[in-house]
Amino acid sequence: MVDSTTISDNLQKVGLIEQYVQDVIGFSSQYGSDISISYTAYNITGKPSKYPDYGDFPQAFVMRTYGRWWNEAPSRTSTFMPQSVGEIDSQDFIDIEFEQPVYPCEINIYETYNPGAVVSIWAADPYGKWSMLWEGEPQEVGHVSRIFSPELKRIDFPTRVLRVEFYHLHLDYYTELDAILLKGSKEFGYRPSKTAASHYDDMKLGNIGKLTSQILELNIQNIPPQIDITNSLSTFLGEELPRFLSEVQEGCHLNYNSKNEIGKLSGRSFDCLPDETVLKIFGYLDLLSLCRCAQVSRHFRDLATDSLLYTELNLKVYWYCTTSKALETLAGRCQYLQKLDLSWCGSLKSIRSCDFVNFLNQSGSQLTHLRLNSCLFANDTVIIKVAIICKNLKELALRNCSEIRGPGFQALSCLDGLLYLDLYRTLIELGPLQDILQNSRHLKHLNIGSCVHVSSMDEVAQTLASCNPHLISVDFWKTYSLTPAGVKALGHCSNLEEVDLGW
Repeated sequence: MVDSTTISDNLQKVGLIEQYVQDVIGFSSQYGSDISISYTAYNITGKPSKYPDYGDFPQAFVMRTYGRWWNEAPSRTSTFMPQSVGEIDSQDFIDIEFEQPVYPCEINIYETYNPGAVVSIWAADPYGKWSMLWEGEPQEVGHVSRIFSPELKRIDFPTRVLRVEFYHLHLDYYTELDAILLKGSKEFGYRPSKTAASHYDDMKLGNIGKLTSQILELNIQNIPPQIDITNSLSTFLGEELPRFLSEVQEGCHLNYNSKNEIGKLSGRSFDCLPDETVLKIFGYLDLLSLCRCAQVSRHFRDLATDSLLYTELNLKVYWYCTTSKALETLAGRCQYLQKLDLSWCGSLKSIRSCDFVNFLNQSGSQLTHLRLNSCLFANDTVIIKVAIICKNLKELALRNCSEIRGPGFQALSCLDGLLYLDLYRTLIELGPLQDILQNSRHLKHLNIGSCVHVSSMDEVAQTLASCNPHLISVDFWKTYSLTPAGVKALGHCSNLEEVDLGW
């Protein structure tokens, strides 16, 4: 018989802790400016101030984009290695920090305007390794405020850092967030919906309960309903699982015998193909699949690591597992690398600046396209190395790279082949920017939105008019110092198709 006092004491020890966001440690974009508090990422900290009201509130966190226009505008960019991108390609993220590390039980996201953009939630362990808590489709919710609280996967570590990703291609206006509440326990396995007795049983199971949850997360397909994993772990491992696997193996054997000729060929099909054909097939695989193929055999390893398969590399979709070690491994395969997207990578110091410099030394000489959006390791040392090694750059994206100062930007003035330059929300100043523009005579697309350290946007506009006759798009979003004189100067750029003079 379970002692009720013991249950009460145990529940108190693993009691639920509720906490709102303490700090914002990173984000991809914000509607507000760094010189204002309206619509900025830091508005997500603390308790909700507007919920349950619905509407457009300056006190909320709002991202820069929404809708399909951004993918249809002249300044749009193509995706590198598109086979690595799933059905949902997240457009924005925010990294948030809480006071105490807990095992998450519930996350409440207070959406106060155009909800439905949240598509994934991640948690970081104390060593900077990320695990997914939830992933789902974007939603059509309507014009109502709500608390979005998806069912979370269980993780085996306490966390105080979350990343929330957004997809708002389907929205007809900006989504806004008021706050985020994390509910969790100091002890592994706590579930507030359970009764005290069942929770006490979970605590007695200890590691067995943890192992059971890990087996469930394997999502083994087609297990008959009469097999109950959760009923008895020892029975499942000792009797039911071996019997089930034996039946599956016997079924496969019978199927093999019934198709004997096909069976004979199936083991040798790839051996019969020339390497060029296998390389062509491998070219349709995503990066993770290529890495798995490299573990099959020596022959597959030689083919799956062929440099011709790595002329484009999209690591943005693998931001959660892209580390300095991963770059070191990939460097040997990227002899002919031309297009690299490292956006969103390197959070929580998972990539060091020196390690990326080493990667550039080995694999950067033929780069024509480089995206380092929201990369904290992108500092002056990195950008100076980019300017020295990547002489053929046509596209350079440095959105939200706040660690680059004067020397780094000044070094970029030696790149005379740039067609696309994105400096959104960087610390670039007037002098280095003018030097870059004067030497980039073929520039077609420029984003200097929220670059509040540029003292005179009129002078920038005049430089564009005199030095960049091929300009197609320019973004002056929230730069404040542009006057009618600068707008008039832009009139000399006769190829302009897209202009953003917001705020």
